[in-house]
Amino acid sequence: MKIVMSEAPFLKSAIDSVVNLVEEGAFEITENGITLKAMDPSQISMISFSMEKSSFETFEITEPRKLGLDISQFSNILARGKKGEKVELSLEDGRLSICFSAEKKKRTFKINLLDIGTGVQKEPAIQFENSVTLNADAFKEILKDAKLISSHVKLMLNASDFIVEVKGDTGHLKDEFSKGSQEVIDLKSGENGAKSTFPLQYLEDMVKATSASTALTIFLETDKPLKVFYELFGAKITYYLAPRIENE
Repeated sequence: MKIVMSEAPFLKSAIDSVVNLVEEGAFEITENGITLKAMDPSQISMISFSMEKSSFETFEITEPRKLGLDISQFSNILARGKKGEKVELSLEDGRLSICFSAEKKKRTFKINLLDIGTGVQKEPAIQFENSVTLNADAFKEILKDAKLISSHVKLMLNASDFIVEVKGDTGHLKDEFSKGSQEVIDLKSGENGAKSTFPLQYLEDMVKATSASTALTIFLETDKPLKVFYELFGAKITYYLAPRIENE
């Protein structure tokens, strides 16, 4: 196995989308690329991660492999890669080799593989009629506002608006973004729209890895798991998050 990315920090940024939610997981390596599906320890959120082979400078494998990793350790090592350095992943003596190289120099780390079960195989089968695509930084700012009021946020979508409402013991917040605004790239809504409440901390973890230019799509149905999707340096990242059912 030989997998090379031309800029080491790009792979670090992509893997950060995983480590922000789960610390251990099994990456599936096939001739098409790299995938991972995993639940967070609380079992209320899930990530589906994929990078096609075209995202890499070199992608050579002789057979499909499963790599169980301490993703936190993997991310910390990738953080040592500098701009202008390549990163190469290979297998040596049953361990994952991570080699950073630039002109006339290289550094190699080797980490143990973990025995991790099959885990999650399928994503939730939900038909989404409601979605909004917006700049990731705009959503991060919304969450910063919300954090001042409560640990949960209500997300709402209708034909013309994306609304975030937060109610707490100390106050109330309502952020409204209309279709066609600078922040909203696209908005779609079914006949009845949708609304659901979610834990703020998980939403923060899901978007933490995004960059200023990331387009973030949120899929929403009433009292069903939320779906969040974005792309980052060749990686496609999808999250699901269970709602808090409220009695109104």
